[in-house]
Amino acid sequence: MGYHEWHARPGYYRDVVRHFEPGSRILDIGCGTGWLSEDFPEYVGLDHTPAAVDAARERGVDVRLADLEQALPVPDASFDGVVLKDVLEHLLDPVGVVAEAFRVVRPGGRVFASSPDAQRWAWHDYTHRRPWTRTSMRRIFADQGFAVERVSYESVAPGTGIVSGWFPRKRRPRVLAVLTWLPGWRRNVWIVARRPLG
Repeated sequence: MGYHEWHARPGYYRDVVRHFEPGSRILDIGCGTGWLSEDFPEYVGLDHTPAAVDAARERGVDVRLADLEQALPVPDASFDGVVLKDVLEHLLDPVGVVAEAFRVVRPGGRVFASSPDAQRWAWHDYTHRRPWTRTSMRRIFADQGFAVERVSYESVAPGTGIVSGWFPRKRRPRVLAVLTWLPGWRRNVWIVARRPLG
């Protein structure tokens, strides 16, 4: 099974989509097969993996092949929101892609990002180049001009996506949010930040 085949729409998908207004024009950087397109009719995904791009296009999703370490092939201030879900840990130059997110989101628009916390488990994925802390996540976005709204943890313990899908909210159960603060609990760091107006 390939990397993108097990990164389908998770049961906790509303933990991501809740940060954006319905009908928002969304850019999904490192989108894989583009599962966020199910929630946003004005959706563009970018990924560097040809197989993921082909799989998304076969489903009629606007996903484009792009080198995420270079300038993104989209115009300035052209999206209401940008998603960087589980992307920054894979990049040699995460500063560059956060700066590009700032460029392409409209003033007042939001960015959601998540990446593995600086825990031992993060290194089991050989494609990871760095883990993140709440402090490093806050700093990288603030340093690129974003107004940081919230930084926290989300559970990525095995089975989290399945269990979350059992509930009507399609979000992680609240008990998992509490457990992420325990040492050793497998978690991501997540952030919501906004490009200031003006």
